[in-house]
Amino acid sequence: MSTNPWIERVNREEIVDVSKALVSIPSVSGDEYEVMQFVKRWLDDHGISYVETANDPMRPNIIATVGNPGEGPLIAMNGHLDTVPVSDASSWKTDPFQGVLSEDGQKLFGRGASDMKSSVGVMMTMLDLFKDAPLKGALSAHIVSDEETSAIYGTLHVLDEIEAGNLPRPDYVFIGEGSQHKVRNAERGGLAVNVHFKGRASHTAAARVTGINALAKAAKGILALEHHIDTFHPAVGYPVLSVNMIQAGVAHNVVPGEAMISIDRRLVPGEDKESVVADIRAKLDAVAAEDPEFVYELEIDPDGGYIAPNITPEDSPLVQAFQSAVRELTGEEPEFFVEWAGMTDGRFYRQHGMDTVCMGPRGEGAHGANESINIDDLEKQAKIYALTISSLLGV
Repeated sequence: MSTNPWIERVNREEIVDVSKALVSIPSVSGDEYEVMQFVKRWLDDHGISYVETANDPMRPNIIATVGNPGEGPLIAMNGHLDTVPVSDASSWKTDPFQGVLSEDGQKLFGRGASDMKSSVGVMMTMLDLFKDAPLKGALSAHIVSDEETSAIYGTLHVLDEIEAGNLPRPDYVFIGEGSQHKVRNAERGGLAVNVHFKGRASHTAAARVTGINALAKAAKGILALEHHIDTFHPAVGYPVLSVNMIQAGVAHNVVPGEAMISIDRRLVPGEDKESVVADIRAKLDAVAAEDPEFVYELEIDPDGGYIAPNITPEDSPLVQAFQSAVRELTGEEPEFFVEWAGMTDGRFYRQHGMDTVCMGPRGEGAHGANESINIDDLEKQAKIYALTISSLLGV
């Protein structure tokens, strides 16, 4: 177990108080203003300097910084304070917009407790912990709006300001999304593809004479495409191809002349858009070679677009510092997070060339009823952060 003095200074009570306060302020995407005002008041009360940046004044982002900029690396901790809505408050055991502790004090309930207000609470307490330390560099928090929707008003705006020279460029970035305290140094990419199948509509009675059932052709296409891709990547696990939607037919007695399937393809580092589209096309072409009536067209979904897979190398000082912190705190060998590698704002920082690691507690019920976070897990996150910051900033 670690003897580093910084982990002894981690303030569990402060983490709980800040996290509970954040959860108790409703901030569904588009309505982040009030929770950001709380953050500003808290920073003022704790003597921590910050700037506010926004392309919509009602959806601000706060960049708070402690330490000695220019004297070493700049670490940025990124977390969002917007949440998804609550669809049915009656299915909750507690008021979803009041941070409520369990009777034993071990869990915090409320919308955003897991995703990801409590992690922002940890980040805020890290600023307080290190504000008077002789840091060889600086520690900042990018507390943002608009992660759950487009990120245009949140992290993407912050990165635009960095690239414009209006904000300092981080050397290392922490993302506080859930990783079960495993090192999440990479994320899958995503590609949305629609496949349109062409048949010939007819009355069902004439199906064998004049009809070509586009839905049946789509079924053949699905069978050709739906398979497990056994190319394991040690940082993010397996690629995924899933056919998730199908559209066809106008009436029960009309042979469908058109059908469309929608594919969600998740890519691992080493794959790209061109190779994935070529693979999909090759599998469908193989069906067409056996069936002259199998006619299709590919469409890259304009709403889904393409997100490239992204990775921070294992030999990055940031990855190694997180691994060392986990090892020092737990005595266990750190693992990479491959369970369900979705997407976070970390991809945007990596796309801008910044070493980025996602590290946080998993929590329970994110986006659902009775969302909660375990307080012990928050304390563990804080201690891992403290050790990593101590290592990278030389204190």
